[in-house]
Amino acid sequence: MIGGIDLGGTKIEARAFDLQLREKDRRRIPTPNESYTDLLDALQDQVEWLTGHGEILAIGLGSPGLIHPDTGVMLTANLPVTGHKLGHDLSKRVGRTVHLINDCRAATLSEAVMGAAKGARNVVGLTLGTGVAGGHVVEGALVPDANGQHGEYGHLPIPAHFAQRHALPLHTCGCGLQGCFETYLAGPGLARLAEHLTGRAASPEIIMTETAYENVRGVWLDLAGDLISVIQRTADPDIIVLSGGLGMAEDLPDMLAKAALGKGLNGTQLPKIVQAQHGAASGALGAALFAARAEGIDR
Repeated sequence: MIGGIDLGGTKIEARAFDLQLREKDRRRIPTPNESYTDLLDALQDQVEWLTGHGEILAIGLGSPGLIHPDTGVMLTANLPVTGHKLGHDLSKRVGRTVHLINDCRAATLSEAVMGAAKGARNVVGLTLGTGVAGGHVVEGALVPDANGQHGEYGHLPIPAHFAQRHALPLHTCGCGLQGCFETYLAGPGLARLAEHLTGRAASPEIIMTETAYENVRGVWLDLAGDLISVIQRTADPDIIVLSGGLGMAEDLPDMLAKAALGKGLNGTQLPKIVQAQHGAASGALGAALFAARAEGIDR
């Protein structure tokens, strides 16, 4: 068996897979956000649940935030792990190696190898949810990076022309920078955008579905189209796989393709845009796949 754990801001989901990475069982518990020790306790509980399934050959953990590839030190806005070596500390706790990977990179890996982008050479995953981030897989392998920040598309700056056209104030992002795509494209950012444009507060779910917010959705899609064009000019993927609560909105791939038209360089073709095949399972599956490869299990 192979274990995959998806650590989120509100839940920690563990999934047990067979050697063909077919899911056999799952368990979800709340995420404790008050202290690092409490978080380690909860993660240890999930590892112990996984090992109760018999021989577990590999365990992977997908977590939000930057993970320095050399030191393992983390930086994240939504969990009490900044400055800590989560992978090292959890492995020491449970007496075995738990392979740590950024959750969006994990989701991208699962979709590139055995999901919606299977067979594509150059794949970018784009998660639109509580935050905005992604991953980049070329020929079935994650692109290596120096600081663990490859795929942090949400922390690129929004175009000046877009902010000026819609008279948008530039907000300080959770990363510490100002005017990031995430401040308007993520779920909380969409709510902020709606309040700025309409004067009314609303949840992302309402904004994405109700007729009264059609103009807000149009502005949001305009900005998302700008991000697609930035990704195209940097990673130049064959395909972009969407995930996350907003990323799985109905008909979003077609709407984003239309929004991105005319924003790229002359003569270039837009990448194909699709939604994740594995949905909410992508993170845990990708973490399991990452761990299996790290342990030399042929996947």
